[in-house]
Amino acid sequence: MRRLVLIICVLLGLSSCDFDSNGVQGKLIDFIPPKSVLILESENLSQSVKALTGSKLFQNNASLPLFKNLQNNFKFTSYFDLDTEAFLAVTPIGERELATSLIIEDKYLQLDSLQLKKQTKLDYAGKVISEFKLDKATFYSTLIDKVRISSESKLIIENVIRAYNNQFKFDEIFYNAHKAATGETSVFINLKEANYLYKNEFNSLKAKSLKGLGKWLSVDLEVSKGSYRWSGAILSGEESKKLDLFNGISPSTFRLHEVTPANASGFLSLSFSDFKKLQENRATQNYTASSSFKSMFQNTREVGAFEMENGALVYDMISSDVTKTLDSLSLITQKETSFRNQTIYSFAPENVFADFSPLLSNHKFSVFTVYDSHFLFAKNQEVLESVLININNRSVLSESSSFQDALEKMSTSAHMVWGGQLNAILEQLEKSAAEDFLDNLKNFKTEGYSSLMMQATQEDNFAFVHGILSKDQAETKSDEAIQVSRIKLENTITSDPYFFTNWRTRQKDIVVQDETNTLHLIAKDGKTIWTKAIDSRLVGDIHTFDIYRNTRLQMAFTTQNKLYVVDKNANNVDPFPLDFNDFISEGLAIFDYDNNGKYRFVVVQNDEVLMFNKEGKLVKGFDYKAQGDIKRTPKHIRIGRRDYILVENDRGLKILNRTGSERIKPKQKILTSGNEFGLHNSSFVGTNKDGDLLEISENGAVKTTELNLSDTHFITVSSKHIVTFSENKLSINGVSKTLDYGLYLPPQIHEQAKRTYFSIVDQQASKVYLFNEQAELVSGFPVFGNSQIDLDLKVPNEINFIVKGDDNAILIYNKKL
Repeated sequence: MRRLVLIICVLLGLSSCDFDSNGVQGKLIDFIPPKSVLILESENLSQSVKALTGSKLFQNNASLPLFKNLQNNFKFTSYFDLDTEAFLAVTPIGERELATSLIIEDKYLQLDSLQLKKQTKLDYAGKVISEFKLDKATFYSTLIDKVRISSESKLIIENVIRAYNNQFKFDEIFYNAHKAATGETSVFINLKEANYLYKNEFNSLKAKSLKGLGKWLSVDLEVSKGSYRWSGAILSGEESKKLDLFNGISPSTFRLHEVTPANASGFLSLSFSDFKKLQENRATQNYTASSSFKSMFQNTREVGAFEMENGALVYDMISSDVTKTLDSLSLITQKETSFRNQTIYSFAPENVFADFSPLLSNHKFSVFTVYDSHFLFAKNQEVLESVLININNRSVLSESSSFQDALEKMSTSAHMVWGGQLNAILEQLEKSAAEDFLDNLKNFKTEGYSSLMMQATQEDNFAFVHGILSKDQAETKSDEAIQVSRIKLENTITSDPYFFTNWRTRQKDIVVQDETNTLHLIAKDGKTIWTKAIDSRLVGDIHTFDIYRNTRLQMAFTTQNKLYVVDKNANNVDPFPLDFNDFISEGLAIFDYDNNGKYRFVVVQNDEVLMFNKEGKLVKGFDYKAQGDIKRTPKHIRIGRRDYILVENDRGLKILNRTGSERIKPKQKILTSGNEFGLHNSSFVGTNKDGDLLEISENGAVKTTELNLSDTHFITVSSKHIVTFSENKLSINGVSKTLDYGLYLPPQIHEQAKRTYFSIVDQQASKVYLFNEQAELVSGFPVFGNSQIDLDLKVPNEINFIVKGDDNAILIYNKKL
């Protein structure tokens, strides 16, 4: 049962379970087991269960162990007619277990005479407890005043009988919460004891924002068009503290989402019309903590916090007068540096937001920056840099169509707002999940559900709450904000970043080289898996391949004097590396002529082409004399059963066979442009120095088409696509796009999983452009980047790629389609 409750809480952010509170009837409510922490009341329990379990979110996850255990916990309810009013209660048994109970009128127990004969009757405190050992389940039950109380735990039934005999009434505040409930399906959660619902499933989860809010959360649930919406109240006793701090204060408009990264694991916003009144309310509750930054809060109506993907915290203060606020901080801060044209200020570490305790947790910060009217505080500059990258890339919640859709269904102002993107919340929960529960989170399917939000507004002795788990609108999916993460190295990065697939986990790790000639393998979460010192800089690309054809992948690359083959643990694969006395002048090529694992490692040293097998031996039988330095890495192309090797130097293009002899002699002299030739429509396609398109057939015929490309043009060719770039004109299969003038890298064609995209990077403006197969710019682009990209399309309906950001940073982008 514990795990049923947990998934409800996970879906609604552990701060507001996805049920609503509802009105209760007289007799049934009096038999709720003492110390219950979660209670569901329904006017028609059968219909409520059907509505909750009929959503796409539930159906997509029905096969998880979590939900299978849930079915087992509720098997005993199958012996009742649930098409009526009833209560379900969840009650702790000791410190480790939870038990479920059903409270319903006796007439809805549906047992035949044979089943009734199987009961064992036990006398307890003047009442009878019946033990039913039936085919589907074993449960315990008692009858008091025509009310049937049943549970999987005998102890629960005993506690109910004792409470009845002693005229013990359930929690008074719960009764008040119950009176306020108006929906057909209601849920009540004891916030003070809510940790019982999840503490065994998580090792270190602390829902700090829930503490002190009140005692009972009562919400009415509506499931409409796939979205979960809930509204209700938080009720408190005389000992209530947190929400009372907003007494006499009006809420303001919510703006924290303007700077909250789309991949943040969650956020909390506080808004208020009168900072002075808030401080007076704090004083009445004996909260005296303050900071030297207090004066700046005179100009704000909202503060908040969000947690980055890596767990780093950022606090935000939104100023109504930026100049005045900066002036008030001039004596206690100093300008430290700048990043992306944003000044970053430093100061002695301090609990800047002490004047908002206990609403905000206490944390010391030492840097801040100002974006628009947002004053963003963090513990170090690197955190702020990551935030600014997200803002500059528009990778923030305010740019998310699903979040905006959810926001439109909520109030424009509230004292407290919690929320985030469901995927990011689940990923953060994975970090603290117990091992035996982790798979439920890793395999939880959120498809179609993105944004989660809950609001609370204080009035008198309770707070009104509203929340939503929004189902995405199909037409807005492509407009979702691009999510970006950043990995920062100590030293300048000198190579493009490459994906490397861990054959054991199938996860995409990242390999890159820095200026100290150190190779780094880094997980997507930024953790370094290993570093490996190599002799010199990389020459050309890093290749992923399977040298033994046993699915255990390796990486291969060349430096100035070595050919390496390295496994996932940074170990050299024997007999590599191979050493060379002369410099390697072009990048490595790997040929597998017949796709049978007989690899040929192709190394270029000025005018010489060398081939080695996987045993590290020089391959005999390939003999090619270039008569001039080779311009680029040789390329293997297969047409039918014929192999062709393309080699270029100052004398032009040579099309060779496996032995190095010229296989095709073009019928006219070709002076190539320096761009790589490729196979397209069974012809060898490239350009000449005049910017004309050349198509060389297998019989040597050359077709020339004038394109009037500039001297510094680029062309990239695949079997189905031709992409050219000249001055500021990008042409994709003949469709022309005009870009800003800049300093561009050659365009790339990305073909994976039956999908095709085209990219080009402007290094001068640090912009990455991405186009789809219809030559349309993908929504959200361009984004920041300074190298060619490595793109992964293996995940359906997603685009993932990595690119070099600043000199010492890698950026990881994710785009939902």
